Parts: sequence; structure tokens; C-alpha cells
Amino acid sequence: MGERRDGSWAAATVADFGGRQGAGKTATIKVRELYGLLLAGEQLIIHTAHEFKTANEAFLDMVPLFTEWDDLRKKVARIRYANGEQGIEFVSGQRLKFFARTGGGGRGFSKAALTVYDEAQHLLAEHVAASGPARLANPNAQSWYAGSGGFARSRQAWALRRRALSGAGGRLAYCEHTGQRAELVDGRMMLTDPDPDDRGAWALANPGLNRWVTEEGMADLKDELGELFSRECLCVWEPEVADVDDGPIDMAEWEALAQVSTIAAQWSWALAVSRDRGWAALGVAGVRDDGRQHVEWMDHRAGTGWVVDRVVEGWRARQIPIRIHRDASEGSLIDPLRHVGVEVVEVSTAEVAKATGQFLDAVKNRMLVHLGQPTLSRHLRAARLDTSKSGASIWVDQGGDITTLKAATVALGGIVIDDEPAEAIALVLN
Repeated sequence: MGERRDGSWAAATVADFGGRQGAGKTATIKVRELYGLLLAGEQLIIHTAHEFKTANEAFLDMVPLFTEWDDLRKKVARIRYANGEQGIEFVSGQRLKFFARTGGGGRGFSKAALTVYDEAQHLLAEHVAASGPARLANPNAQSWYAGSGGFARSRQAWALRRRALSGAGGRLAYCEHTGQRAELVDGRMMLTDPDPDDRGAWALANPGLNRWVTEEGMADLKDELGELFSRECLCVWEPEVADVDDGPIDMAEWEALAQVSTIAAQWSWALAVSRDRGWAALGVAGVRDDGRQHVEWMDHRAGTGWVVDRVVEGWRARQIPIRIHRDASEGSLIDPLRHVGVEVVEVSTAEVAKATGQFLDAVKNRMLVHLGQPTLSRHLRAARLDTSKSGASIWVDQGGDITTLKAATVALGGIVIDDEPAEAIALVLN
């Protein structure tokens, strides 16, 4: 809200990202809109959200201030409740309009002093094109963006985050409360996700923690949300769309392979540890009754201190050797695991490359299924293939964590694929 010497906004664009409910984004927007209406005399404010119900909720939250307080009620000429027309019109001619974003939402308005894009992680370029030009005829306009952790295809949100980290943001004021570490190195975004159990990360993403959000409530929500807790409550972003477009697997194709699935035979498991040893994962693979290959992850946590006890638990339950890439970070755990009685299959880099090819072929031929686990999908988006001169490839990270993908791939290399039965192939093709 800083101003330059001539009274114009120092920031033409304001962005505020953080964990849901704990960062105070909604209240901040509300105060900014009230300032514009009651103190700055702004004539037109446009508030948009990705869904009608979200925009309508913001509208219904604002209305009581202008109906239950005498001094504010006197300023109101009309309140419109009709769908698509929600807004407050004032005796002074000022207007506060609420829209669900569409390709045409916001067109037909001019001289907007403020445009708000709530739930900005869902914002599309077409939405900005529809409403953004409404500010052009106003020499001192602002746009405000607010949202939680960005998705892989959150192009507009990612553009703002990149501008902020580049050091060349211009008239951008950017605030983000997140448990994720993000660095821009040589134009590439390096992401380090937090441990979901780290309450320090909870506080980073939620300045309302122990104020209007309790730690007990956060812990309960973590149990309910599972993998989605990090994105929704810790403002953990997925790797951006620029990386997704260049990936070895089309994500739409990958997502189409998600379904409820169980392993019928050849249960196999593997361990992976990130290069910085910040994360470790146990991956599982096997064959279904219809002959298709199944992959998933069974455990994924920060650090490596938990690994030995967890693997011992799995070994005792199934008595199946665990597969470990001996030349990778996890190779250091082979001896400690053997020392406590776990049988280990050492996997060479050549065997990992073979398993990676098996993984890619199974996806391409629609002979692989997965459970739709968000972390596995996120790690696939963040991974790239390191291809040798011989043409063999293995998964590599770009400074982030892809351990669930690596573990699932090495586990997949432990199953033997026979010729698929005709009924299974027919099922896939159908």
C-alpha cells in the first residue's frame, strides 16, 4: 500500500500466497477493498474468484458491514443479489462487483481502480485478459492476487513467483507464507519441500497458527488430507508448467492411468534417498490380475533416520528382499539393513535404466496403473531423464525430491513381465 511521491501506488501488482485459512489472505483483501471504498474514494472495484460459490461467499461476507452499521448503511444505494450481478452500489456512484471468472467476466467495465483475483492458483491468462484491461483507463490502478500453493499449470501464479525471485519484479509487491524453499538458479526453479510433520513449516505457511488456527486443528487436518496437506496448508507448489511440458511423460496420459488397484502377484519394493538426504521413500510395484503393472509409494518422509526401522517392519511382514540402487544415495543403507537381518537385492545403474525403460513403455502402452497419489505425480513432473551415450536413461532430479518415483521405478524392475493374456490386452484397448 506504499505510495510514490506523486501519490501513485508504489506497487501496481500485489500478490499474497500462503496456506489456506491460516495466512489471512481473505481478511487482507477485505480490508483493502474497504480502504478503497471508504477512504480512497475508488469508484470501481472488481472482485473475482475461480468459482461462483467462492465469489459469492466473499460478497456475503462483505454485505453485513453495509447493512448492520448505520453510518455505512447510509452510504449504500443498492445491493444486488442476483446470480452474476452480485455487488454493492453506493450513493456516491461507487461500485464493488463480484464475479466468477470466465473468458468474458469483467469485460464491459472501465476505469477499475482495483481488480482482485482470489484463488489465483486457478487463474488463467484468459481471465486476466477479460478483466485486466478494465484498469487501463485508470492512471492509478492496482491488481491483487491471492492464493495457496500453485499447481503445475498455474501459469499466472508461477509468473508472479518467478518475477519475485528474479529480483526484477518492477512494481510487484510479493508476499508468500510457505514451508517450501524456492530458489531461482540460472533460470530454473529449485524446490525443496518441507516435512509435513515439521511444525516450524506449519508456522512459516500460517501466520495465524496459535492465533485463529490451532496446532491441534492442523494436526487433525493433516490426518484427514494425507498427501494434500502440504499443498493446501503449507503452500507447497507443484513444479511449474514449463517443466511439465518438457517432461518425458505427458501428464494427461499419466493421470488417465490412475484408478483403484491392487497387486495380485510379484509384490516388489525398493528404497530411494534424495541426493541431499533430505527425503527417503519406499516404492512398491507388482502385477494385477489383468496383467497390467501397478506402482505406488508406501512411505515417504523427511530424512533417513526412520528408514531402517520401517524397512525392518516391512521385511518381517512379507519376507521379500528390498531392492536398492547400490550406486545412488540409498546405497549407504545397504550394510545397516543387512546388519539387522534384512535381505537386500543390490541393483546396478544398468538395471535401474532397464527398469526406467520398463516404466516408460508400460505408460506408453497403457499397461501401467497407479493410485493417483499426488506426491508420485508431483515427483514425475519434477523428474527428467539422464540418457547415456548408449541410449539408456534413468530418472534424475533438478534440485528437488523425486524419491517416490525412483523407488517405484526400481521396484518395478523387480517384476517379470510375461506375455500379457489376450483378455488383458482387450481390456486395456477397450
